[in-house]
Amino acid sequence: MCGIAGIIDFTNTLQIDEHLLRKMSEPLKFRGPDQEGYTINRTSSFTSGLAHKRLSIIDLSESGRQPMWNDNQTHVIVFNGEIYNYQALKAELIKENVNFNTSSDTEVILKAYAIWGIEKTLKAIEGMFAFTLVDLTDEKIFVARDRFGEKPLYYYSKRDVFAFSSDIRTFKSLDISLNIDLHALGYFFSEMSTPIEQSIYKEIKKLQPANYLEITKESFTLKEYWNLNYKTKSSLSLEETIEHTELLLEKAVQKTLVSDVPIGCFLSGGLDSSLVSLYAAKNYGQKLKTFSVGFEYESFNELPYARKIAAQIGSEHNEIILNPNDLSIVEDLLREYGEPFADSSAIPTYYVSKFAGGSVKVALGGDGGDEVFAGYRTYNQGLRMQQWYNRRLLRFPLSFLNKLSNANKIDYLLGVMQKEPTVLGSALYRNMGFSGNDLKRLFNDAAFYNAPQVEHDRIIMKSLQETEDVFDTLLHASIKTRLPNDYLVKTDRATMYNSLELRTPFLDKSLIEFSSSIPYSFLMKNGENKYVTKKIAEKHFSKDLIYREKQGFGIPVGQWMQDVWKIQFESVVFAEQDLVPLNYNYIREIWNEHLMHQKDHTHRLWTLYVFHVWIHKEYLKS
Repeated sequence: MCGIAGIIDFTNTLQIDEHLLRKMSEPLKFRGPDQEGYTINRTSSFTSGLAHKRLSIIDLSESGRQPMWNDNQTHVIVFNGEIYNYQALKAELIKENVNFNTSSDTEVILKAYAIWGIEKTLKAIEGMFAFTLVDLTDEKIFVARDRFGEKPLYYYSKRDVFAFSSDIRTFKSLDISLNIDLHALGYFFSEMSTPIEQSIYKEIKKLQPANYLEITKESFTLKEYWNLNYKTKSSLSLEETIEHTELLLEKAVQKTLVSDVPIGCFLSGGLDSSLVSLYAAKNYGQKLKTFSVGFEYESFNELPYARKIAAQIGSEHNEIILNPNDLSIVEDLLREYGEPFADSSAIPTYYVSKFAGGSVKVALGGDGGDEVFAGYRTYNQGLRMQQWYNRRLLRFPLSFLNKLSNANKIDYLLGVMQKEPTVLGSALYRNMGFSGNDLKRLFNDAAFYNAPQVEHDRIIMKSLQETEDVFDTLLHASIKTRLPNDYLVKTDRATMYNSLELRTPFLDKSLIEFSSSIPYSFLMKNGENKYVTKKIAEKHFSKDLIYREKQGFGIPVGQWMQDVWKIQFESVVFAEQDLVPLNYNYIREIWNEHLMHQKDHTHRLWTLYVFHVWIHKEYLKS
């Protein structure tokens, strides 16, 4: 696990030197504290400068240092991530008479590209990654990102310059004017993060998951190398589906246990992290360490459940309890994200990562389980939508009735039956940040307040191309929204700030490809979320640990803002209001409602706080 950055100049006139590369890679210091490396190379078409900061996990020796070259110095790569099947791929390449000089997974990518080309290599590798590979012979640059967006990759492309980085703050070291993207900002205030392709800056984009760029002096091509197929459904029975899912999940955990450094598990006490910890404890080969974080507020505390799971699987369990006096790191943490990010569970994720990082260098987590196996209320709504879609022959009498009554409910049902993107996309809103007219009250600009609908419509339209069912459309769309935009960003930044690598077995390629073939009637049998994984868990844990209300990984920030953080909130949000064109009368209104316990505005207020920290500490200082 590492950090990468670089710049390509197609004019061969920019001054690219090690000093510039060091400046570009400075924000990556926590991602890669173990080693660093730089290389500058010129062809007739371009000058390339690559920087790498290394966190050593596989092949701890000097031979694993990056940038890494092939044998004849014609291909060079900077790589961030882990390839879980690198040993199997290495064995295949050895059969093709390929020689290896290291035991690192980075060299496997480099040598695979030389034999197989970029497309076959990307389809073959499994894991989490972002990399840039420069082919000095063919004068091409390839920039790639993993299937689900576990590892970040930002880029800038304009005229004859291309730059990239694991961290958006890198681009402040370049001579680039950075301006706020109102579409990304509007999406942030609704969904607490920026969208899958846009960053908070107009000039900086994100490489979408499962995509790669092929860049030459004459062309700039974005290609998708993989996608999920929801159209072909498994013929297995429900019992066989449960059995096969468990087999694949345990294999996924086994893959993520390959490491040359100690491994532990995050154990929240929830279903997904409990299953991952169970299989890790079974297959690790030594006593597994598990880590949990809790709070003094009972409604936010899952530690009792985590303790029971740890006792059952026989792990060496470790836990910490947070209170508001512990949270001196919050503003520094928010700045580490580089752009506004308002999922408050980043705070406990940071602290449990710091806690775990004192004992292990790699941790496994349960992220992805809800998206893959239908764990959210979104999917209950999706199931209801699917049931109405199955009755779509009723749309003709409903259309007639609608002409008579013009009822909103009938409009909604007709939209479901006709798969209208805006209607289906309504299920993607988490209703945590600002939405609808509230966004317009906050800032009256169409690019701002229409952003969530525009983004969700676009994602739904793409998902409709991959699926037949309404339910599967929402399943696919959530994997393209909240997962890469929020949850994977949260865990990546919080863990890497502590130089800790997090691995997510639920995002295993084989597991998720099989999950997409499972009929919705199995995933949501009798309306039960995560029916398949709950039935797997029943084999190992008591039902009181499985069938309980989902708590999530929250933090009592709403209560804290009403007392110990009140002065802090007001000093940040209401200072220098003329610098930010938001409606502060409206902000004051919801702030007072929250303080008076008239209405809970926790998530909205937190997005406002985070934005103001970012605007003052990051944007304005640049």
